[in-house]
Amino acid sequence: MSATSRDVRNVVLVGHTGAGKTTLMQHLLRTADGLDPLPTPEPRPVDHTKGTSHTKGGGQAKGGGGRPHADTSSVGGAWPGVGAAGGGAGSASGGETVERSVSLVLASLQHRGVTVNLLDTPGYPDFVGELRAGLRAADAALFVISALEGIDGSTRMLWDECASVGMPRAIAVTRLDHPRADFDAMVLACQEAFGTGVLPVYLLAAGEAPGAGHRLVGLVTGRLIDYSADGRHEHDRPVELTGPAAAARGALLETVIAESEDEDLLERYVDGAELDPKVLLDDLETAVAGGSFFPVLPLITPPGPERGTRPTAPGLGTAELLDLFVHGFPSPSEHPLPRLTRPDGSPCPPAVGDPSGPLVAEIVRTTTDPYIGRMSLVRVFSGTLRPDAAVHVSGHGRSAAGHPDHDDDERVGALSQAVGISLHSVDECPAGGICVITRLSTAETGDTLSDPADPRYLPAWTMPEPLLPIAVHTQARSDESKLSAALGRLAAEDPTLTVVQDPDTGQVVLWCMGEAHGDVVLERLRDRFGVTLEKIPLRLPMRETLRGPAEGLGRLVKQSGGHGQYAVCRIVVEPLPAGSGIEFVDEVVGGAVPRAFIPSVEKGVRAQLERGLTAGFPATDLRVRLVDGKSHSVDSSDLAFQTAGGLAVRDAARAAGVVLLEPVLAIDVSVPDEFVGAVMNDISTRRGRVVGMASADGEGSAGDGAGGRTGGTGGPAGEAPPPGSGPGRTAIHAEVPAAEMTRYAVELRSVSRGTGIFTRRHHRYEPLPDHLAARVTEEPV
Repeated sequence: MSATSRDVRNVVLVGHTGAGKTTLMQHLLRTADGLDPLPTPEPRPVDHTKGTSHTKGGGQAKGGGGRPHADTSSVGGAWPGVGAAGGGAGSASGGETVERSVSLVLASLQHRGVTVNLLDTPGYPDFVGELRAGLRAADAALFVISALEGIDGSTRMLWDECASVGMPRAIAVTRLDHPRADFDAMVLACQEAFGTGVLPVYLLAAGEAPGAGHRLVGLVTGRLIDYSADGRHEHDRPVELTGPAAAARGALLETVIAESEDEDLLERYVDGAELDPKVLLDDLETAVAGGSFFPVLPLITPPGPERGTRPTAPGLGTAELLDLFVHGFPSPSEHPLPRLTRPDGSPCPPAVGDPSGPLVAEIVRTTTDPYIGRMSLVRVFSGTLRPDAAVHVSGHGRSAAGHPDHDDDERVGALSQAVGISLHSVDECPAGGICVITRLSTAETGDTLSDPADPRYLPAWTMPEPLLPIAVHTQARSDESKLSAALGRLAAEDPTLTVVQDPDTGQVVLWCMGEAHGDVVLERLRDRFGVTLEKIPLRLPMRETLRGPAEGLGRLVKQSGGHGQYAVCRIVVEPLPAGSGIEFVDEVVGGAVPRAFIPSVEKGVRAQLERGLTAGFPATDLRVRLVDGKSHSVDSSDLAFQTAGGLAVRDAARAAGVVLLEPVLAIDVSVPDEFVGAVMNDISTRRGRVVGMASADGEGSAGDGAGGRTGGTGGPAGEAPPPGSGPGRTAIHAEVPAAEMTRYAVELRSVSRGTGIFTRRHHRYEPLPDHLAARVTEEPV
């Protein structure tokens, strides 16, 4: 389904969980050109080599409450993010539990000769990586807001983030069929939250007769549109609008006319002349693309029917929303492209959305299909991507998250595009298109594809840092050999997952966005790779030191009838300032310890300090002075003096007493001003100390970005400000023990109602209170 970039619209659906994004996408597919959005019941393998269309159904569904779960089967065509994939559209069948969406969902439709690619994103905050992928691939965003639940803090933050990169936006108000729903009140709430540029383009009105359904009033055309069980019926003649409806139409027309290039249009409007709706629609697109106007549409979308049946009534407002996509949202050729560099960071000429230009594409999602292997969802920004073409794969900027920089040349496999919820093989994907490709063995989410002869690189997009650690281990020893490869493949798919083998504790730690994200990772490991992991308590990398100076004697004297073991050494151990590490000083005089064995003593001392003194944690900030000792001309050996050195350290530890040192983090928390008091109180209950506060005004006062990596979210060339910055927010700088921060990613969300974000970094070690140290020493090492 190839199309020129002027005939393409890439739209991402965003909003809080339960707002009705997936239900809306179902109704849009039903409305557009008779596409059937319902997947077939039985999955089947797909052969990409035959060039035929292919569809698979089943799998994850999205519905009411409950915690998100992993997509446990390959669904939605050959791409687990198409149609019902990864928790996409459709209702559960066969007794399956209905769950929330956890993955980006792609579907495509045709309306008035324009291809509309819809990207449905999860509303659950744990799956922000899928949301960022959708924003990167799209040229405009539709905010889906429930009239019952209103606008939450995370939606406001996302709106500001889209505004910072100039992404065109519109608002769809759902669940208006509920008795408590009030469209006019929601418009006022949106204007208060998002600004005065938010204006309705349709008004909701009741039918003339009881039970006659609802009506829409088009403020641009002035026509009435009736919705009933019989379908949609638009009146031929405009109606005269009075009262609030006339005021709403006047505000809309004035906003649109202000963006018009026709200088006489305002004069004709003031004189009361009839304005051509086609001219107004052209100016409406200019206003939306310019970021000065954000249209609001009312929607009533009945719940989806049972699998395999068609709806009995159309969704109110869905046809009008499709018209807005076509006439109001910009095409890829009208949307600024991201800033480009060479893979080595040097500048390169900017690219435009030209199918004949240099190839620049980005992998926005990666997954593994059980039948096909690794598959990549790709947005083409410039040039044309074709099957079996050689491409340069470039990934940089995420080495800190466990994704090393890489530059490789590979060859593209089969290429497909969405038609409804199905994937159809195509011969090319020009600039502006979104496609699925196979056979890229080294490509990861966020990588750039370009021409090997002219390599280019799109800077990594903004991605929050995973801040919830989950320690795991395999239930069966047979799974250990598969674990590393399975985790590597999941990390390549999910940029919000970081896998760490802690060198201090030896634990495998999954850094996730939240508990639900962690549960999904464990389910995918079990269901897709056959690796079952179990959560275990997280061990923190503590340290040990001595309470004060002490002497220690290490004596190893063994005679067993043959060659014996003889070594005696006396040491003095002294605490050092924090951060000093371990020092070893040779103060032996008179040859009490032969020079050949002094390195042996040091080796034994350091080995014992590395193993720990009481709780099994490495010791630090100590000076060890070797002051005396004894040797035997026959029985002394390197191993004997190593052992004696370790015994001397343990003796000194018993004499002086051991102090456990816990890691302390420096954290930067950015929250709206109204939550500052609650967050500071919460920090104090965690044995934390607030060391400073500042206004998060966008100048980076919340530390190193309050959770972001480099690059912008959307397509424009400008960089987004650090997430969490902006007026009305405060950055709190504090020092908190790491033991109190293991679940802070979840608990801050609760304290700040989803609006708080934070960063953390190791700051120093401090003595652990005695009552807590006693618990640690009692735990098995």
